[in-house]
Amino acid sequence: MLRIIAVIALTVMTAGCTGGRVEPTMTKDEALARVEELINDTVAIIEPRPRLDVDPTTLTPYRCIGFVGDDWDGRIYISRAYWLRGIPRDKTKLLEISQKVRRHWQQQGHVIEGISKDGMNIAARSRPDGFILSLSWTAGDVLGIGATSPCIWPHGTPEPSPSSELDVRVAH
Repeated sequence: MLRIIAVIALTVMTAGCTGGRVEPTMTKDEALARVEELINDTVAIIEPRPRLDVDPTTLTPYRCIGFVGDDWDGRIYISRAYWLRGIPRDKTKLLEISQKVRRHWQQQGHVIEGISKDGMNIAARSRPDGFILSLSWTAGDVLGIGATSPCIWPHGTPEPSPSSELDVRVAH
């Protein structure tokens, strides 16, 4: 699960470049709501209905890489990952669930970005908002599901820097 999260994190940190333009984004709370919506929508189609067991490493926002050297520009991404408990550990059943999730994501208009050779691990990108979705078969024959937002400003826009506030006051 952590390996999948690391790949997702790298993808998110390098995605969403705007060529230096600052564009408003959804807020941290809106991104978390969308992550949970994507996960719950997917879990609702799985039978038997699994119990979600959160991966605690995904409970805090992550920093996106900024555009100027290694400086952080203030953007974050929100991610949640859950182990799906209570599903039979039979590989045939797990593959059936993976196939059903893939079809569901496609029916929702999401783009499948990759599928493992055995069909158990799936990566997708939501449409129209570009969230990353993952279903992965973890050690111990447990399925895991995750969703990650694109890079966002925590409050939807960048925080003003002290120098830009000074520039605004001087300009008036």
